[in-house]
Amino acid sequence: MKLPFFQKRKIEQGVFFGLFLKESEAIALVLKMHNSQLTLIDEEKFTYSNGWNNLAEDIDQVILKLEQKVNITIKDTIFFLYSNLIDEKTKEVKKEFFAKIKELVKKLDLKALGYIECYEAVKYILEKKEEIPLSTILIELDQANLSLFIYKRGQIVFVRTITFTGNLIDDLLTCFQEIKGKFVLPSRIVLYNSKDLEAEATDIVTYRWSEDLFIQLPRVEVLKEYEIVQGLIGVFGEQFVKNLKSDKLMTGGTKSKDQVLGFVIGEDIGEEQAKDLQAHPTSPFFPYFQRVIHGTKSAFNKGRLFFKGQSHKWLLLVGVGLFFIALLLNELFVHTASLTVYLPYTSIAKETTIQTPITNKNKDDFSILTTTQSVNLSDSKSTTGKKEIGEKAKGIVTIHNFDDNERNFPKGSLLQTSQLQFVLDQDTKVASSSVVTLNGGLVKQPGKTKAAITAENIGPQGNIGAGKQFSIEDLPSSIYFAMNEESFTGGTKSEIRTVSKQDLDQLKTSLAEKAKSENLDRLEGQNNQMKLLSTLTDIKLSDLQYDRELGEEADKVGIRAKADAILFYYDDRKLLDHLGSLLSSQIKKGFVLEKNKLSYSLKKVEKKEEVIRIVLTVKGNAVTNVSPVQVIQVVKGTPVKNLESKLKQEFKAEGFRLDVRPNILLLNSWMPFFTKNITVKTSSL
Repeated sequence: MKLPFFQKRKIEQGVFFGLFLKESEAIALVLKMHNSQLTLIDEEKFTYSNGWNNLAEDIDQVILKLEQKVNITIKDTIFFLYSNLIDEKTKEVKKEFFAKIKELVKKLDLKALGYIECYEAVKYILEKKEEIPLSTILIELDQANLSLFIYKRGQIVFVRTITFTGNLIDDLLTCFQEIKGKFVLPSRIVLYNSKDLEAEATDIVTYRWSEDLFIQLPRVEVLKEYEIVQGLIGVFGEQFVKNLKSDKLMTGGTKSKDQVLGFVIGEDIGEEQAKDLQAHPTSPFFPYFQRVIHGTKSAFNKGRLFFKGQSHKWLLLVGVGLFFIALLLNELFVHTASLTVYLPYTSIAKETTIQTPITNKNKDDFSILTTTQSVNLSDSKSTTGKKEIGEKAKGIVTIHNFDDNERNFPKGSLLQTSQLQFVLDQDTKVASSSVVTLNGGLVKQPGKTKAAITAENIGPQGNIGAGKQFSIEDLPSSIYFAMNEESFTGGTKSEIRTVSKQDLDQLKTSLAEKAKSENLDRLEGQNNQMKLLSTLTDIKLSDLQYDRELGEEADKVGIRAKADAILFYYDDRKLLDHLGSLLSSQIKKGFVLEKNKLSYSLKKVEKKEEVIRIVLTVKGNAVTNVSPVQVIQVVKGTPVKNLESKLKQEFKAEGFRLDVRPNILLLNSWMPFFTKNITVKTSSL
């Protein structure tokens, strides 16, 4: 493993960190502006380890990996978001997601420039490609949400975000119902998300849309994820270059309604301020400091008038004095350092059992909560039953009777030739044999009668040729047999798909699982810390209605039902706090539990009366117990080049991550001398 020990990473101007955040995964981008062109240096796609709960920790690992690869410190950050994270009414990031973004910006010492919604990238891509104003329906699909945007001649006329039920057509009809009769929809639809949407595109194309909505069948396109990413980069790059070229300055200290996280989307930033943000983002005293170092003609003239008649050495002393005053001001208020020290640690893995009562009221400590929810659901699937249909072959035979007595063959009598079986269509009487004189001798001739027969099974195999001999029942063939003078015809067979019992059972099972997922989404919508104990969920389906009968010919079968779900769930944070308390008491002296890296997995969950018993495995790290105050006392005023040896010597550190601001010669070569200007975090690698 490559440790991050003092790989001196430069803070390079015009480098940005892009974060494309979705419900369960994200894409991290390192972008660089060169000659007014924004290019992608590197990217990293990752899945959240625990939803948005550990978002800061997940992104911290990704940033560390990217910084090691590109050898550039990541700071200025632009967020790319799906529209389901934005409040439709306020047009701002929803409170729960804003809190998470704000938390990760603070924890990771990032500088948030703002956010751009994904649909803006799609509009950018399509209008750049086609060079005409957009008239299109955009459909944005995330894991559990659907956002709809309708553009007419480049203007957005309708926006709606709803929960994605899994049935795209039903969800679209729900949205379209709001605008039915107001205007005709564009005949072009563009779908996009992070997965293959060919099935959804097919559903839209094959559905019979009302003429009240579409004049003609809509044309459907699917945008790939890499196209979305390129569009987001393009929108941000175009906006940033526009801001740099603008002469308009932002009003200091006042946040306009379009200003988000420090960056104004759709507004201009003055060139001087943009340059200052790039070169000296944390140095309010820098312009004064710069003037003192370099001086101006008028400043030195004033100095000569003030010290008229004095030696030039006084002027030099005053200049040096001003320099040190400026240096002191910068040291007091500007020179800062953010240091993460990676300390020795031991891994902990333990199996434990927790027993807790069931309650319907949220308590301060860990407990299992229960609730009952109802939801109307529908689902469908392709049928798997198979059935053969067709016609039976028919023909005429002549039955021969060599017996001396007349013979009656009842309807349904079995005739067979070459393993093929046929049955008589009607009762048939055949006369007895007779003796005739032929060529001067006596010859026995059989009684003969023609009869219609039908193959016992459907299929073309019954279409036999002429001249076949048939045995009749179990009678001796030397006395009784039949012959056909012409070929048989009419036998056909084909296979069709039908509704099987397995199809109906699987639909019922999938609907119960869908009810669990639906209710989990509702819980997480109320509080994304809530976790469902799915093995205890009791689903009762009622009012079941299938749209096809058992055995009916069909390619698809659907189901509708009401699902009543008894849910058992818990607060993830409270469980982690509880487990942290359990492990902390077992850690050896000199170590402390890293609660932010604590994880668990449920092995067994049982319900006995009103008590839940949970068996789980807990994993975590116990890191050397070193307080940030101890580290600050050791490193303050230390040359950066000596930091590695000091941290190793004092704390046996395995690595560190350092960000010193501002990036000015002399200042960034030393740790700040004032304790208040140093922020320290301890962690394990």
